[in-house]
Amino acid sequence: MQQTEKYWDLINRIVLIAIVLMAIIGIVLAFTPKVKQMQAYQHTHDVLKQRIEITVSAEKELKEKQQRFLTDPLYVERVAHEVGYARKNEKIYYFPEETGLNGSQR
Repeated sequence: MQQTEKYWDLINRIVLIAIVLMAIIGIVLAFTPKVKQMQAYQHTHDVLKQRIEITVSAEKELKEKQQRFLTDPLYVERVAHEVGYARKNEKIYYFPEETGLNGSQR
């Protein structure tokens, strides 16, 4: 009788260990996709946060330029000249870009 009880105790322990292992494996398999999904969301969050920072920086730069347009007439004149505008009786000279070595064209 004692021998039979030892076998049953051994079988019970093995079954209990197998059940615990299966439960652990099941939990790991159940949460692995969620962990990967969370990592993907975190990556998307980081990318969007970086885009927001770039956009905020660009907006700040544009607001500074807008403020200069409103308050600095020399800045307005310089920008106007850069895009090709001139005052009355003012001559604008355009110089073609040089190509080749030492400015010589072939």
